[in-house]
Amino acid sequence: MLPGVFGGLIIDALRPDSGRKVKARPAFYPSSSHIDPAVMTTFLAQQERLLRLMEASRGLDLEAITITSPVARIITYRLVDACRIIVVHEQNHFVQATRVMEAGGFPR
Repeated sequence: MLPGVFGGLIIDALRPDSGRKVKARPAFYPSSSHIDPAVMTTFLAQQERLLRLMEASRGLDLEAITITSPVARIITYRLVDACRIIVVHEQNHFVQATRVMEAGGFPR
């Protein structure tokens, strides 16, 4: 039961329309403010790998597999919720990027 509860709470908190701001944990802070020119190439390669992993899990019972959170070892959630968390997390970054591009002075 708890893995289902934790996953749902995390997904709800991360939704772009939740009205909440969720600060990144220090383990996930960027290492520097310098943006590597290859950032989009790296991002797209990571997206392809993620897609392959999700496709490879197609035959598994994602509701029955429980994983441990990379942020807090005491939190567990279902693998299906981990996939949902990734999607919602990326939606948040898309909204953030859109705000940056719409800001005055972009690009500098």
